[in-house]
Amino acid sequence: MCRIHGYWGQGFDPVLLEAARDAQLPGGPDHQRHVLGQGWGLGCNRLSIQDPHTGFQPFANAGGSVHLVFNGEIYNFRQIRDELAGHGVHVDGDSDGSVLLPYYELHGDSFVDRLEGMFAIAVADLRQRPRLKLWCDRLAVKSLYYTVTDEGLAFASEPRALAALVKRPLDTDPAAVDHYLNWQCMPTGTSLHRGVSSLHPGGSLVYDGAELTVRRPSDDDAPPSLPCTPEGLRALLGHEIGRMSLQSAPIAVQLSGGLDSSLLATLLRERRGDVTGFHVTHEGGDATDELVYARAAADHAGIPLRVVHIRQADLPELITSMVTALGSPNATPHALSADVLFREISADGFRVCFVGDGADEQFGGYRRYSTALAAGDDWPHRYLDRLSLVPEQEYRRLYTADYRDLVDAGVSSRQHQLELLRRPSTSRLEQILTFDRLHKLPSLNLRKLDHLSMAHSVEGRVPYCQPEVTRFARHTPDVLKAAGPGPKQILWESSTGLIPPSVRSRPKQPFTFPVGVSLAAGTPLWDFVADVLHRPRLVTAGYLAHSAVRRVFAEHAEGVEDHARLLWGLMVLELSLS
Repeated sequence: MCRIHGYWGQGFDPVLLEAARDAQLPGGPDHQRHVLGQGWGLGCNRLSIQDPHTGFQPFANAGGSVHLVFNGEIYNFRQIRDELAGHGVHVDGDSDGSVLLPYYELHGDSFVDRLEGMFAIAVADLRQRPRLKLWCDRLAVKSLYYTVTDEGLAFASEPRALAALVKRPLDTDPAAVDHYLNWQCMPTGTSLHRGVSSLHPGGSLVYDGAELTVRRPSDDDAPPSLPCTPEGLRALLGHEIGRMSLQSAPIAVQLSGGLDSSLLATLLRERRGDVTGFHVTHEGGDATDELVYARAAADHAGIPLRVVHIRQADLPELITSMVTALGSPNATPHALSADVLFREISADGFRVCFVGDGADEQFGGYRRYSTALAAGDDWPHRYLDRLSLVPEQEYRRLYTADYRDLVDAGVSSRQHQLELLRRPSTSRLEQILTFDRLHKLPSLNLRKLDHLSMAHSVEGRVPYCQPEVTRFARHTPDVLKAAGPGPKQILWESSTGLIPPSVRSRPKQPFTFPVGVSLAAGTPLWDFVADVLHRPRLVTAGYLAHSAVRRVFAEHAEGVEDHARLLWGLMVLELSLS
């Protein structure tokens, strides 16, 4: 697991690779190195987990004509190493990254289609027609940002490192405000900054200094390797977790007390004796407190549980740290809980943490799925209003007339979102799940996971987002997902005997932060939000009307409307602009 950065073009100052390195140092504190050529440079900050004694980057072939840097984990690297050996290629050590460059030389660009894991990869190929190539995994678990300027193309794992490479502040993209209020984040392919893009899930890029080619992946229609039954899913998750937990370092697991994380805890403990659960509680959050379920899950799995408590008085400082770590604005309040958990996981000496992200999107776990299945023809608009910070009509009322006109002059974020959601599939449920897997999950959840975990030198691992799990989920009949007797039916049935009865019988609750309780008038959070939004850049830059923002404050303070989530989201965006 690492942070990578680089450039291709004659106009870049090679010294700026060091500035980019320093800008994302927490994501690779163990080893930093770069390689330079005529008009190109690649750099890597390494977080050493798998065989720290080998696998030093950047990688280069024997002739120095191909160079590679990589961020992520490749879980089938030993099978790849065996395949390379069959072609007479010897790879030293037991590092997953060491197989990538010879594998690229063997298979060319299609080598990424054979990788099982999460990754962002950059290759400087100097043979014949020199060019830079970038790739990321099929769910964009590992983010990669890039920009094309007069100097050439620069890329980095984090926007702040990209800003260091281009040696200037990154301006706000006017479309970003509309995107954020609609998605609660920056959708894949975009960023907060003008002229800065992110690779789409499974996307790739080729740049030769004159021509830029960006490609989207073709659909993965391959059948799963196991039957789509509860027994098949149980075996598949066991297999994936087994090969994802081979390193010698101890393992942490975020344990909320729900199905997804409780199942991970037990499957991990069956394979390792050094697993520790981590759970977060919040002052004033009794109604959302899941500690009793987390303890039951930990006891059932036979692992210790570390409980981290968030105090109201600490919220202003914690929020500022969270926004800095995010790098890209994210309106979900549970980002704060995740950031605090990763900080404590790191402080306790862990570098690997398993999380349950993706299970709901893969197997239909959210209530909004069954609601959409029961709705009439207007279901796409209603569904997307469930995903936005507030419904579209409400957030558009915040806009100034000029900004509304600017949004309407092009394709609004909601219009584009509707186009993505309406793409045909085998059923309405699979249509919704495909949208969530390819767009909502990578943008809102996985980018947040990548940035927050790496800000604390921790690698977040997501078994439910493995390629084979996605193939399994896509081929699972609807009746075993949200269209059946209950959400995630196949996952519940696969967990028989692996989770405690109290977790099995409890109502579903998302991993969250009790923002409604914390954002009452007179609390430290209320005072902080009021200060941040007193005269925000969102207003002075002409995006939001000052009267509309003040109305939201007044209605919330007087108890007319509960605007806690909206105020939280506006605060995060304002701090991100700062």
